[in-house]
Amino acid sequence: MQKLNKLLVPLYIVFLTLSFFYVRSVLKGVPVSTAGTLEEENPEVKNITVSLTVKAPAYTKIYTQQSKSVDSASDLLLKIKENNADFSFDRTAYSYGSEIDHVNNIKSTETMRWKMLDGDTDITLKMDDTNLMDGKNYMLVYEKASR
Repeated sequence: MQKLNKLLVPLYIVFLTLSFFYVRSVLKGVPVSTAGTLEEENPEVKNITVSLTVKAPAYTKIYTQQSKSVDSASDLLLKIKENNADFSFDRTAYSYGSEIDHVNNIKSTETMRWKMLDGDTDITLKMDDTNLMDGKNYMLVYEKASR
């Protein structure tokens, strides 16, 4: 029994030593967390001024908003809604993009719908991915749905 104890203690110490070096080599080879360590290209964030023209059947209204250059077109709608009591909207987000359900209680229907335009380009479906540009005028237009 004493021979076994004398043998087990050195074996246990050797086992602990080898385990220590093994764990240390594994941790050195594989980073535990890569979040925050990847250097991504971070665009320079600038303050910009943009405007939104809302064209409905009974009125046209222009809203001007201070934003950041990294904000999206959907962020513009949210900021205008926060800062103006006379503007409201709701949208539905799908996996392929967003659709505007109503603006100022004028609802999209089967034949009429709200579109968000950047110049002549319809950006309604990709408004989350469209960054704002300084001095630009975006438009919300209520028009016939094209099917």
